[in-house]
Parts: sequence; structure tokens; C-alpha cells
Amino acid sequence: MKYNRLNGWLKVLLILFTINCSLFTATAQQTDFQQACTRFKNFKQAAANINRIIHKKSLKKDIVTTGGACIMAPDMVSISTNEGRDKLLMKGTRFTMTVNGKEHSTDSKKNPQFATFHTVLTSVINGGTTDVTKLPDVSIQKTGTSLSITVIPTTDNAKKQKRMMYSKFVLVLDIKTSAIKLLRFVERDGGFTDYEFNKFTFE
Repeated sequence: MKYNRLNGWLKVLLILFTINCSLFTATAQQTDFQQACTRFKNFKQAAANINRIIHKKSLKKDIVTTGGACIMAPDMVSISTNEGRDKLLMKGTRFTMTVNGKEHSTDSKKNPQFATFHTVLTSVINGGTTDVTKLPDVSIQKTGTSLSITVIPTTDNAKKQKRMMYSKFVLVLDIKTSAIKLLRFVERDGGFTDYEFNKFTFE
């Protein structure tokens, strides 16, 4: 009888310990996220040089082009590479991608694969206004002075899930400077497009 009671108390303590560890981790992640977004709280505009890297299994080697990026509050990110022939524009809830001059657009209000990614990116640009650590399809990992925010889009609609072009979005921030270091779009077949940010400056 005493053994059963002791065993029961040990299980309760283990559950409480697990809950406390989870709360501590979530709080630490939120603190890191807020710190990484600090410089965005009062900025007007930011700019950076861009290296765009396209990796596909069908290609013998990666395609690399260069260009620039412009970010403006409250919700505009514009990236242009390959002498303006390839672009990525987020303005409000609308995403527009231009590849070799051909434009493709979608809206995160209607397209579930971009919904959480839009929430994360908008939160960053506005200084961490949304606690993204509580979003169910978001994971955060700190490595040195870098904070990686990974979004794995999901939907309750099986057909829409299968039609999703991207399986993952990754945004990497510098915790000390708030600079965006990397934006990665991972496709369902494992291919990906990286936007590497260099010489990131706030104005």
C-alpha cells in the first residue's frame, strides 16, 4: 500500500517537473524572440544584399543569383534578384513571386500554407508583437547568436495539404543585431530556395 502511494506521488512529481520544464522553455524562447526583434520596434526601413540559392534534385548544381532586399513597417518585404527578373514581395497578406518575369500571387487569408508564415514575418517586422512561440505549427531553436524560427504549414483539409507547394519555411534572425540572416522556402520534394541576407542595415 505504501509502495503504491509512493509510486503515485513520484508520478505526480514527474508530471509537475515536466510541466515546469515546458513552461521554462516556452518563456526562454519568447524572451529570445523578443530580443531578436528589438531593432524592429522603432525602425522605418531596413535593407540588405541578397544571395538567392535554388537547390533542386534535378539540377547538377545550385543556381545562385544576387540582388537586394527592402523591408518596411508594418508589413512589406521586397526581394529582387537576377537583375530584377526574379522577385519575392510580401505586402499585407498578399505574396507575389516572380520567376523569370512570370508572376505568381496568393493571399495568406485564402492560402493556409502561408497563414502562419505571414503571422511570424509580420510579428518580426513589428518588433515581436505576436507571441509566435504559442503557434502550434512553429518551432524555435537557438544556436549561438542565431534564432531559427521554423514554420511547418498544416491544414485540416487533406486536399489542400496535398496541394501545398511548400512543406516548411525557415526564418533565421541574429539575436544581438535583429538582422535577418536567412529566409528558406522548402518544397515538398526536398528542394529549397534560400535568400541569404548580407550587410543588413536599419534606417
